[in-house]
Amino acid sequence: YKTVLDGIGLGNTDLLLGDMANLMKRHLKETDIAGRLGEHTFGIIVSDRNAEAVAQLAESLRKAFEERIFEVGKNSINLTISVAGSLIVESASNGNAVLDQASVTLRTIQAEGGNRARVFDPAAKDKEDAEKNRHWLKLIKDALGNDGYILFYQPVISLQGAEGEFYEVLLRMKGPKGEILPAFFMPIAEQHGLLPQLDRWVIGTAIKAIAEREQSGRKTSFFIKLSPQSLEDPGLLPWIALQLKNARQRGDALIFEMPESKVVTNLKPARAFVRGLEQLHCGFALEQFGSGLNSFQLLKHIPAHYLKIDRSYMADLPKNKENQERIKSMCDQAHNAGKLTVAEFVEDAASMAILFSCGMNFVQGNFLQEPEQVMTYDFGGG
Repeated sequence: YKTVLDGIGLGNTDLLLGDMANLMKRHLKETDIAGRLGEHTFGIIVSDRNAEAVAQLAESLRKAFEERIFEVGKNSINLTISVAGSLIVESASNGNAVLDQASVTLRTIQAEGGNRARVFDPAAKDKEDAEKNRHWLKLIKDALGNDGYILFYQPVISLQGAEGEFYEVLLRMKGPKGEILPAFFMPIAEQHGLLPQLDRWVIGTAIKAIAEREQSGRKTSFFIKLSPQSLEDPGLLPWIALQLKNARQRGDALIFEMPESKVVTNLKPARAFVRGLEQLHCGFALEQFGSGLNSFQLLKHIPAHYLKIDRSYMADLPKNKENQERIKSMCDQAHNAGKLTVAEFVEDAASMAILFSCGMNFVQGNFLQEPEQVMTYDFGGG
């Protein structure tokens, strides 16, 4: 548009837009409503057409402009347009949502080079999403019944000389081209209430791994992520107790963790669960600690043993004096309350030195070691 404007001037551009509007109207029905939405954007509301007819209209408009030579003053102009639309369906929340989707589609085809016509069909998208959902649901269930999951381990390293070896346990799904990260399948599992089953698989497998480590003389503790859905599972704590008993393992080898925000929105069941963990001598960690408005207030209700500091405090830590002061303050408060602190997502040696000086108890991050299928970190060599 700017090229045309600079080439023929504002007055001629207005005349051109008028000719474009007239050409557009020739393709519309009397029941259609058209108008100018912006400097060089037109909008059309069409009715009495199905999805196929709307797509055909969009393509016919695109083709008509591509083939037309406009005569404006002494200028002959051939131009192309991008035509994007969105079907209005019953599930649409409001008109703005429909217009927003059409705008997204328009930007997409413009980024692809323009001179394209495309209509977004929410029903087709919903169908596609449903098919993907069914696909992932089948994979999740099949993996549960056919040894389709695997655990990875990332070391959690003491800066203060704590005894033993600590790892965070991370779930992966086996895939044809390698391991699949939880972000791809956990949301579907959550929608279908399968997270408690996955949690049990992780816990059971982790306890077996601890037993194997103990046989080789290595005292190992695991941080294990727990879903909020498992807080509502009345049989989970007795089941954990049975697994520990059968494996002849101590409860303090397990430290369950959950994000601060999830605990806040599930406060009563979380408090009951943590109390139950204490009976088993298991630990509890609050992840993303410090992300809330008053995180330490939460400790009056949840007797967490470990506080895993929110990753936002680790961003550019060596240069961020404010975050350094906040971390030092949180460590002091935590230690005064008898809590241990863990810094996640540590990515450089300079941050390590700062965290040590702040009194951080543990550190974790890809800088130290990325998650691996085998526990290979040399804790003795530090």
